[in-house]
Amino acid sequence: MGSADVTGVASRVAGLTEQLPWWVKVLVKLVLSRLPVRYGGWRTLGVFRHGSMLDADYAVNVFAGHYERTRTWLPTGFSVLELGSGDSLATSVVAAAHGSARTLLVDTASFASADFPQYKPVFDALERCGHDVEALRKCRSVSEMLRVANTVYLTGGLESLRTIPSASIEFIFSQAVIEHIRQDEVGAIFRELHRLQPPGGVASHRVDFQDHLSHSLNSLRFSETTWESELFASSGFYTNRLRASQIEKLLVASGYEVMHKHADRWPRLPLSRRKMNEAFGGFSDDDLLVCGLDIVVRKPN
Repeated sequence: MGSADVTGVASRVAGLTEQLPWWVKVLVKLVLSRLPVRYGGWRTLGVFRHGSMLDADYAVNVFAGHYERTRTWLPTGFSVLELGSGDSLATSVVAAAHGSARTLLVDTASFASADFPQYKPVFDALERCGHDVEALRKCRSVSEMLRVANTVYLTGGLESLRTIPSASIEFIFSQAVIEHIRQDEVGAIFRELHRLQPPGGVASHRVDFQDHLSHSLNSLRFSETTWESELFASSGFYTNRLRASQIEKLLVASGYEVMHKHADRWPRLPLSRRKMNEAFGGFSDDDLLVCGLDIVVRKPN
């Protein structure tokens, strides 16, 4: 089967999956995640995937957005860490094109594509934005690309963060990753990120508060016991269900100060309160209406 055929099949599978009711998606993913199929196979079919950073324009725009929100505080030749690089190592070259001297990509496993031709569209996208990619054009492999961009790829999650020297990373960012961290690890992750930054270091995070079932709040229907169980947490639809106010409090508690935040909101609650588990009864409508948050924090001098 050619690449065009595979792409067509993946598009049809993804389209069919998107049309399923949220509760059917839960059942389907509970079953599929237990089948002896490697992650790369599910990614090809569009059933499971870790972000959209394999899309070249998306990868360039994501980094540019976080960079623009933080560049005021960044020194020349800054070091950068992407938390949750997902399916792609594109940030390595995008960060280098924006002036980074060193990049660390950290994830919980080796999800990123090692297919070098998939990164060539990133070079094209950077060139269209006016960046010099001559050195990248000479690369012939992913390992060579990472070497040219002075990038290290770490796949041990929190344990990998603990191996990085303190006060060594001026710029940290994540794109729709924080919500996927297990609820009881979020605080520890934020404390480690704070430790990694020197005074004045800055972090930018985009957090998605929609469920990963139907872009609603259906995840709030379940009890904590059910939702945080290993069965649910390892089935490809888990989010930690922390709300915007909780994320901000955890960042501040870790030692950061908030420099900027912008919330996207639903016009009305997408799920009635009577259908939510009682554990969410104490949250205000204002908190529950937040479907996305851009937040920039800084380690005080």
